[in-house]
Amino acid sequence: MRPSTATETEVKKKRWVTKRSHPSVQRSLGARYPLWVQLLSLAAFAWAFLGWLNESWLFKFDSPIWLNRYTEYAIILVFGLWRVWSEKNPYTRKRFLILTACVTVLWWLIPWLFPFVEPYVGFLGTQPVFPSLHTPGTLTFFLILATVLLFGRRVICGWNCPCVAVREVVGFPFRHKTLRGDWAWKLRHTKWIFFILYLGAGYAVMNPLNSWSASFLGFFAMIVILPYFLSMFLSPLTGNRAYCRYLCPFGATFGLLNRVGFFRIDYNKDTCTDCGLCEQVCDMGIPVVREGKKFSKVDRADCMGCGRCVSECPAGSLAFRDVRNVLSPALHQDRKWLRGLADWSQAPVRIRAGLFALVLATTLGGAWYYASLVGMPWGTCCKFGEIMWIQRTTITLIALLLAVGTAWSGLEHQEQGVGLYGG
Repeated sequence: MRPSTATETEVKKKRWVTKRSHPSVQRSLGARYPLWVQLLSLAAFAWAFLGWLNESWLFKFDSPIWLNRYTEYAIILVFGLWRVWSEKNPYTRKRFLILTACVTVLWWLIPWLFPFVEPYVGFLGTQPVFPSLHTPGTLTFFLILATVLLFGRRVICGWNCPCVAVREVVGFPFRHKTLRGDWAWKLRHTKWIFFILYLGAGYAVMNPLNSWSASFLGFFAMIVILPYFLSMFLSPLTGNRAYCRYLCPFGATFGLLNRVGFFRIDYNKDTCTDCGLCEQVCDMGIPVVREGKKFSKVDRADCMGCGRCVSECPAGSLAFRDVRNVLSPALHQDRKWLRGLADWSQAPVRIRAGLFALVLATTLGGAWYYASLVGMPWGTCCKFGEIMWIQRTTITLIALLLAVGTAWSGLEHQEQGVGLYGG
């Protein structure tokens, strides 16, 4: 083991404390924000909950876009703009940009404006509208499982999940309240109860519906949806990711594939300085250093692959590993590599960004074309006037989102040497 330098000794002795932060400055370390920011986040959570409640139970105002189940995604888009603009970690900013864009296009625009049924097996009782990746038996369900097996649950939980997005971009003022310690870590096993119920739901939809299975599926839907929304209001006490850590059956399913698939985080004990920054930036409360010292890797179902620990590690002691490392053993997905993926000064980064935008635009256009062939059920989703309004508004917001992301990404090569984004 190489001797510690003076700089490493100073880092090792450093205590990561929660600092006050301006709303326009957001880093990997959780911070204390003004009261009005916290109240704004809670109000956004309440608005999202009222949208679902109105469409499911209250039936007021003919379920307009500002008060239905898609209201949550509109909130994610608006707050996502804020988070992309204010985030100082370039890799996290890139993730927020992709996460917000995917939720907007794939989870909001397509199923709301251009709904179409995707292929499925089983007896669902209703036709699944794309993307129904949480519904056992659908095409997207199987595709996501295969992708998670290869790259880890980050492909959905980190980059394309509205459940995570609303907690990331709206619940950020409460990140510093994340529960940590041995007892909080042991509580993670509660999610397996919901996973078992999810297996029961999968079994139910694979067989013809009867009174028992219909009742069970209704029960399962309630124990997923109600804790999903109610846990948002506990964020000031538990942090922004309590639902993902303890209650989410889908995250448990994807996390299980984390363990049996190719994904993990490698840990280099020889270069680690025990600074603890990786643990402090982890919203899932994973004891990264302890896991790394014990197993030489972080290979837990709880890791959703956000990349904060890897992209912030000052010693470069952490590195992602997935199926690409099997195909290319020399690949080292450490801090330097991840930040390089977000360096707008590099031509490959700009090319990949253009391809990503092209894929989203093509997917949206393809959904419009396919839905027009089979007939779009306008009456079940919105009025024609609302469609025209939301198209213009959303296109404008997406353009603004991309502009914000690319503008800030253009500054990243100037920021690379400014020190830790977590500090």
